[in-house]
Amino acid sequence: MTVAVVRRLIVFALLFALVTIAAVGLAGLLERVIGLGTVLVVDTAGLARALAFVLVGAPLALVVWRWQRRRLAEPLERASLVWSVYLAAMTLTSLTSTVIFAASAVTSAVEGEWRPDEVAAALVWAGVWMWHRRMRRSPDTVPTRLPALGTELSALFGLIVAAFCAGSALAALISRALASVAPVLFDSRPWYLGVLQPLVWAAIGMLVWWWHWAHERASRARDALALVLLVTVVSGSASASLFGIGTVLHTVLRLLFDVDPVAEILSPLGAAVAAGLVGAIVCVGHLRMLPGRPPRVRVATRLAVCGAALIGAASGFGVVVNALLAGLDTTLVSDDPRTLLLGGLSALTVGVATWWPTWRPAHAVTVAESGDIGRRVYLVVVFGVSAVVALVTLLLIGFRLFETLLGSGGDPGDVSIEGGLIERIRAPLGLLSAMVLVFVYHFVVWRRDRALAPPVSRVPRVERVVLVAGRGSDPLAQHIREATGARVTLWEAADDRTPGGEADADAIVRQLQSLTAPRALVVAGAGLAPRVIPLSGPAR
Repeated sequence: MTVAVVRRLIVFALLFALVTIAAVGLAGLLERVIGLGTVLVVDTAGLARALAFVLVGAPLALVVWRWQRRRLAEPLERASLVWSVYLAAMTLTSLTSTVIFAASAVTSAVEGEWRPDEVAAALVWAGVWMWHRRMRRSPDTVPTRLPALGTELSALFGLIVAAFCAGSALAALISRALASVAPVLFDSRPWYLGVLQPLVWAAIGMLVWWWHWAHERASRARDALALVLLVTVVSGSASASLFGIGTVLHTVLRLLFDVDPVAEILSPLGAAVAAGLVGAIVCVGHLRMLPGRPPRVRVATRLAVCGAALIGAASGFGVVVNALLAGLDTTLVSDDPRTLLLGGLSALTVGVATWWPTWRPAHAVTVAESGDIGRRVYLVVVFGVSAVVALVTLLLIGFRLFETLLGSGGDPGDVSIEGGLIERIRAPLGLLSAMVLVFVYHFVVWRRDRALAPPVSRVPRVERVVLVAGRGSDPLAQHIREATGARVTLWEAADDRTPGGEADADAIVRQLQSLTAPRALVVAGAGLAPRVIPLSGPAR
């Protein structure tokens, strides 16, 4: 088994490299065909490199693929995780390259510039993507493990591109609208190009996302990776939205209480509004998907948003302490801490306003909630990380303190060098105060939940299942996986037995739930009742 895994790693790494080399060379040749008549100086070295890449890389890639293609007829090869990872990696690489080159070519065309190199590269990489998409959809080459990995990652990539570039276009539009009070730096290009070019990227990213999300049905995926990506998207978009809202509030407070020029105060407003609006749209859109997901996903999403809000609130509290300590500095040359104080108050306000209804500290915790594994992990992570950060900042404060004292000759009264002791420790002291507050609160909550939760008694259950069934039994394996929580490995039988149905799935689940062995072998199909064989030794 180890030799087979090493062989797959080498073969697929070689195939990845050869396909990439061949694509780069073919793009170079196609560029010269498309741009014929527009090149003033012939690049002999580039032409030689492109010919070498195509004439060497393409035949070798074809040989390696044909050799591996015959091996994919074996169920174990298609069940290999290496095959799934290769297919997802090359799909994502080709899609990313296609989007980058196509969007760059279109944005250059908007400015009136013809880029045959980008057009050629986009066409070639699009062909590579279509080739690997066909592999992913063909019944002879589709991976049986993580079959939707490439689709899910591609949908995430399209969403990121669409969200980021839509935010950039909105930020440019708002900055243009504020140009009368907050003029931007001199730009020789027309102002609409700063809006139109990001919109091109956003449109392409939206097309990529829609294709994989709706047409390729990534929205219907229920595997563990899809659930993790959903939690990640919600928490990331919520963080971006909270950051944008906090920056908008900071700008408003500075307009009311700060004395800096209006142009300087309004400079981050466009990006802040864009981040807050686009992040909120993405977050709300994905929150609507939670009702159809398992309860643990909804809990994980709520805790992720709560963690993002907690980071903002803790950061704001530390900045407020930092600004208040800056006001105690008696040195002659000192910056006005007003801007710093307003920034801390903004982050603290937005963070607490989001954290309070999400975490619900006034809510009476039930016994079931106190025993929830997601809540326990969240509490341990929060007070553990806060303790580590507090320790590091405490060491930094000690270092600054002794450095100042030693620099003053050991006289505690003479601590005014290089801006004074307060100036040197106020930033880490503010962070330390925030981390201590976070640690104490969450440690107390953790202790209370631990006392409230009933004692956990481990019920023996099957952790690993090897399912031997006919071709097309993936729904049966998925049903067993969801009903028992066990890791299921599907081995397709070599005979012509029919795949297991719902009746087989119910019978298998009942037998597995009655077992106390950690592993089991399940044989289904062939017109017989499914057999469940408990295993005591390690699965190999």
